[in-house]
Amino acid sequence: MIHRLRQWAGHIGLFGRLLALLVLVMMVDFAANALIFEKASDFALHQEDAARLAERLVVADQVLETEPLISRPRVAGELSSDTLKITWSPGRERPLAALTLAALQGQILSAQPSLAHRNLQLHLSTFSEDIGGSLTLSDGSLVSFHNHSRRAWPLKAGRLISLVLPSLVLVGLALVMMQAILHPLRRLVLATRRVGTSQSSALEPAGPAEVRNLIHAFNAMQSRIDSLLATGTQTMLAIGHDLRTPLARLHLRLDEAPLDPAAREAMQGDIGEMRDLLSSLQTFVEPRSAEPPRRIDIAAMVQTLVDNAQDQGSNASYTGPDTLVVMGRAVPLRRALSNLVSNALHYGGNAEVALSVVQNRVTVVIADRGPGIPEEELAHVIQPFVRLDHARSRDTPGMGLGLAIVEKSLSGEGASVALTNREGGGLVATVTLAGGAC
Repeated sequence: MIHRLRQWAGHIGLFGRLLALLVLVMMVDFAANALIFEKASDFALHQEDAARLAERLVVADQVLETEPLISRPRVAGELSSDTLKITWSPGRERPLAALTLAALQGQILSAQPSLAHRNLQLHLSTFSEDIGGSLTLSDGSLVSFHNHSRRAWPLKAGRLISLVLPSLVLVGLALVMMQAILHPLRRLVLATRRVGTSQSSALEPAGPAEVRNLIHAFNAMQSRIDSLLATGTQTMLAIGHDLRTPLARLHLRLDEAPLDPAAREAMQGDIGEMRDLLSSLQTFVEPRSAEPPRRIDIAAMVQTLVDNAQDQGSNASYTGPDTLVVMGRAVPLRRALSNLVSNALHYGGNAEVALSVVQNRVTVVIADRGPGIPEEELAHVIQPFVRLDHARSRDTPGMGLGLAIVEKSLSGEGASVALTNREGGGLVATVTLAGGAC
């Protein structure tokens, strides 16, 4: 039954839900007021209290009827007491009563029939526990009274509840409806952050018809984006793979061509640069590794990179622990750190690598003494295909993908890289790993 109701509610649009909410609140308001009116009609005092009130009203009627007009306000005040307040006014119009007390009026008239010709009316006061009422003198002037009675409090409380209840129901139902609408929208917001990543997936349509239509449109858009990204990635990988074969043939033919050594070396350098460009492009576009994280000795990995650089005659140094185990994927971490060390050696002439653990956060700092990067370019240099030609010679090989590959490799590990200029000249790249040391 509940499942059928949910299915039925799922086909109702936002306008239909708002209309149903309004109708429900109107029904609650009608039912509450009907109940209060019924209780007001049946409201009665104890017989002694009703007789005492009737007697005092008869006395007020008889006294004020014989008093001159000028003295009636004063006399009405003298007739008042702590529990019954009496006022006189020359007006003929009575205030409209929200709740009339028919049973109590019958009690008073039964106790004092002489009040029947005074057009007695009783009602419950709006902002107090008083039972209010009025009667008409022979000249048409009004005698109004307010009798304090704690027995009227439950009726008064019910009246207040009848006024507040529809608003409470409206607020409660509005919150429930907003939650039902916002829940699928929150899921949609989270899904938009994963578009184009390996974590993207289709959403199950839920909520009002308008929201479900939006989710259907989002799923279709996400499918098209995933298809375009997959096609582009496969195309770039295929191009890079297919170009390696003619480059290899070109290299073999170059070895057999009758060229002078200088020209041969230059052409071999161009072919090698083309291979490196294709390798960088393939690395940048290839999907992230699905390999599960495992225990890695990050200290041994960094020391190996530094040792390899030193073996090639580069100025590289390492400071830090001999061993430090973290959880991660070895291939993307090694690729990112290798690119940063290579950049430091190429553009700065040296690489100072430091590994440390501060408050259980593992950081790898790669610093150099090169020209650094202009401050206004630090936020853009990690973007793919960005080359800072004013900071290096224009014949420098590469496509501007080195730092972009670093950022992509580290983001897949939940890590990050920050670039800052070094005091006294140079660049500092700080890699912060997501997890602490194991």
